[in-house]
Amino acid sequence: MSHSKIISGIDIGTSKVTTIIGQYTESGEKFNIIAVSSIPSLGFRKGQIVNIEQASQTIVSSIESAERMAGFQINSASISLSAPHIESINSHGVVAISNPNAEIDKNDIDRVIEAAKAIAVPSGKEIIHIIPIRYTVDGQEGVVDPIGMNGVRLEVEAHIILASSPSLKNLKKCLEEIGIKIDQLVYSGLATAKSALTETEKELGVALVDIGGSITTITIFNEGAPVFSSVIPIGAGNVTNDLAIGLRFSLEDAEKIKLKLNKISDQKKYEDEVELSSFDIKSDDNRKISLQTSINGIIKPRLEEIFHLIYQKIEESGFHQTIPAGIVLTGGGAQTINTKEVCEKIIPLQLRIASPPKVGGIIDDIINPSFSSSIGLLMFANDNKISSLSSSKKNTYSIKDSFAKIKKVISSFLP
Repeated sequence: MSHSKIISGIDIGTSKVTTIIGQYTESGEKFNIIAVSSIPSLGFRKGQIVNIEQASQTIVSSIESAERMAGFQINSASISLSAPHIESINSHGVVAISNPNAEIDKNDIDRVIEAAKAIAVPSGKEIIHIIPIRYTVDGQEGVVDPIGMNGVRLEVEAHIILASSPSLKNLKKCLEEIGIKIDQLVYSGLATAKSALTETEKELGVALVDIGGSITTITIFNEGAPVFSSVIPIGAGNVTNDLAIGLRFSLEDAEKIKLKLNKISDQKKYEDEVELSSFDIKSDDNRKISLQTSINGIIKPRLEEIFHLIYQKIEESGFHQTIPAGIVLTGGGAQTINTKEVCEKIIPLQLRIASPPKVGGIIDDIINPSFSSSIGLLMFANDNKISSLSSSKKNTYSIKDSFAKIKKVISSFLP
């Protein structure tokens, strides 16, 4: 019978910090979300800590709320990262096969990946991920898993994701002070891909665009692996700011208007001015909001700017001709009115808006694009734990085999 394990994730977003707790079986057959809590990200700006005391309090509040829901405390978690300091490089590594029989083993894989890591890392940056894209064995390209193959020369193309060292130190310090051990740091684009992309899309080539509060994450996949990762400092919060200025409302009321415009515009197709009560905004006067001004005069121009920047970044990556699966759009910003129409107008690629999959547990309020990163983080951590368990079992068998061989050799010398 499979035993269940608990995994925890803390998704450091630009508008909210989400703590999510899941339960899974060692076989990976069942996966349930048992607690989730989101707190506005005070102390953070664009995913980076700007006030360590406020940031600590935000994380503590999020964790404590999730712990109350789950009924137990957590001491460690996987942490997702998304900030403008994230960047990526593709690197090449080459080694000679070390085994006398020329069979490639795990040691050769480790060595060639280390060779790919031997790059000039920019000052103030450090590597948080190195992901093999493809291997080449003696000139044979496109090898997915070279272990067990014979050859004399092993090469790898690897995708390296870098982050700011000072920002990481501040985050680690913040988590250490509140007693949370970091299981792993995960670039949010990789986490979101777990919940938003299909294996077919990643294999064919796809651009995953996650529009957050104040940043947008762009991750391009090809042949099943990431080949480009970038973050641009603009997001759905810019739309909220424009609404607040254009309509003369507070940011809180402007956010309510932005989130409810989809429903309101469907209900009031033939009306232009809508009462504030329709947006759950209390007002002493009889002020109304113009849908025409809000949607076409304020929101649409800002969305056009955002998607022009996204397409520019995709073209600059050099992979815009290798994404036949098109654009997969997710994140809270994907719920903004007219997002699909504007994206299709600016970017000449097919488009899909993605929500996370329906896993088990407490999911009613979180199966929407704004939680793709949080649920993906838990799925990413879950997959890594299963892989670790599989590896440890393989290692256990190899150790047993080694002892058996030693015993056999010793026995041959005994009378």
